[in-house]
Formats: sequence, C-alpha cells, structure tokens
Amino acid sequence: MDINSRAHFDATPDQVVSMMSDPAWWQDVHRRAGGTTSNAVVTGDSLSLDVAMPAPSQVTKFVGSTLTAKQTLSWQPANSDGSREGALQIVPQGMPAKAEGHAAVRPDGTGTEVVYTGTFTVSVPLMGKKLEKAAAPHITEAFNVQQQAGDDWLASH
Repeated sequence: MDINSRAHFDATPDQVVSMMSDPAWWQDVHRRAGGTTSNAVVTGDSLSLDVAMPAPSQVTKFVGSTLTAKQTLSWQPANSDGSREGALQIVPQGMPAKAEGHAAVRPDGTGTEVVYTGTFTVSVPLMGKKLEKAAAPHITEAFNVQQQAGDDWLASH
C-alpha cells in the first residue's frame, strides 16, 4: 500500500521539526488515536519509541488485542531554507509487516508543509494485500491526528 500524506502548519520548518522530535507530541498523537507510547529515545536528530494501539479486528489472530510497534524518525541536517528530509519506519511486533517512508518538511510561503511518502506492506501469503487494505483507514487517520495534535502543540509552544 502506498502512503501519501500532506499536512500544513502555521510555523517555521525548524519549529515543526522540533515538534516532531518531541516525545510528548508523539505521546499526544498516539493518545488521540487510542494508543500509548513508551521508551522514547531522542538521539541527535533521531527519535524512536514504542507504540501500543488497539489491534484492528483483522489482525487480532496474529497479535492479540494490542498491536505494538517500534517507530523511528530520523532527520537529515537542515538545508539553507530550513527544509529537512527524513526517514520514517514503523515495524509492528509479532507480524511480518512494516511501514517505510520519507518525510519532508518544507517552507511553503504561509508556513510549513510536511509530506510523507512510502509504503506499508504485510508479508502474509494470500492475506497480505487484504490486511494492507484493512489497515489503510487506520493509517490515514493517524496522519489526520498528527495535523490536529500539531496545530495544538504549535499553539501552546
């Protein structure tokens, strides 16, 4: 499944990267989506954390009632205009699946645009594509929650 998401924030690229590097922001994002985070580690321009979410019904036979995953986001140094490129990876535990992608933060004239592109794959014979399709609305909602949580975080910082 392809991942293509855009968000706009009324802030500078540096402020947006600072937000996206804050474990408390990710905690809020995942809380709003019904989950929790733990073991957040920030090292330089990288953040990793463990995520636990209620499992969609289609995967409970693989992982039980809770889906856990390791999420990492790593940023390259800023360009002269403040834009940044990054890599995002989410690896669910207990099932052969992963999301890998590219994150870009760019000034867009009225603030900053965040663009995610990548893929989500489930490597389960005969069922992988069906599970990817079932996950699509959950992944889309996760990006929508980032917009809402980001607007709130930026308003309070």
